[in-house]
Amino acid sequence: MSKPIPPGESPPLPDPAQQLAQFAALYRDAVAPAALTRFAARTHELGLQFSPDELLILAALETPARVQAFLDTQIYYNYDHSYDGQEETAQPPRQILQTAHAHCFEGALFAYAVNYLHGHNPQWVVIEASQDPEHNLVVYQQDGLYGANAHSGYPNILGRAPQFQTIRDLVASYYPYYYSDLTLDPTDITMVGYCEPFDLISKYGVAWMDSLEPQWEIYNTYIDDSVRFHFFPDDAGEPHEYMLVHALKRGWIQMNGAGRARVSVEHLPPPAQALWHAFWREFWREQVRPRGRAREIEKEFWALTHTTPIDLEDNASEWENYLRAGYGVERLLTRLH
Repeated sequence: MSKPIPPGESPPLPDPAQQLAQFAALYRDAVAPAALTRFAARTHELGLQFSPDELLILAALETPARVQAFLDTQIYYNYDHSYDGQEETAQPPRQILQTAHAHCFEGALFAYAVNYLHGHNPQWVVIEASQDPEHNLVVYQQDGLYGANAHSGYPNILGRAPQFQTIRDLVASYYPYYYSDLTLDPTDITMVGYCEPFDLISKYGVAWMDSLEPQWEIYNTYIDDSVRFHFFPDDAGEPHEYMLVHALKRGWIQMNGAGRARVSVEHLPPPAQALWHAFWREFWREQVRPRGRAREIEKEFWALTHTTPIDLEDNASEWENYLRAGYGVERLLTRLH
């Protein structure tokens, strides 16, 4: 998992320059001069500018295995989403070297950049969950087998060594450990799918790699209707759309006159409308997760819609925040424009 925080303590917030210098000292003897020269030439060809210490550190992380070890042993998990009022972040790779913190997306962005700069041809894969955060994997191939880099505060959903014949096999290794953040019950599996791998560079180029600005552009737009998902473990073979995209295209989420997003129950399939109302009669927000009759209704709703009432409510909030951030529908529903 991420770098352990001592019991009863908060993760340190280092001075950025001092933290960068510490990492450089740690890796100074781990990279040969010729390798550093080659790496510097590669970044120069791409028009990227890094400081000497940054170049040294990044050059030393020359394999996905070294990238994973760096994330696991040197980078604390960034719990920016965990507490009300806590400022959210979308740190670029260079800033991670200054803060020694990263959440799942930030860790993946870092791994993608480093692996790309070392010529490992990374691809991005998102694990899809119901009533739980997605998980970002940076997938690579070595000797024809798939592995992944990933960053998490949980020990069993980190990177994977390259030992899987297919991406589906790789994703399957996460399934038994992908249980609810809310219940922490190992039997409460929340993973429902994963996306086909996609290339971040073709969509955003490489300029973000040496930026010091927050990467909200990538964070908010990297999943759109061009990204196809597969259900897991039940997969009929046909890919599907991201839950929010699926709901928007069917009119299940709409904006009201006050500029607030809402679930448009009247646009759900008629049987799902009845299940929607039945679910909310059985489920109270004080409950952590649906149980008993509410859970049975939720399963019936899923069979009709491939989402849940709670996920739809969450998607409506997600959509409202997306629009408030200044992004338009055309950024998400690219195939309609």
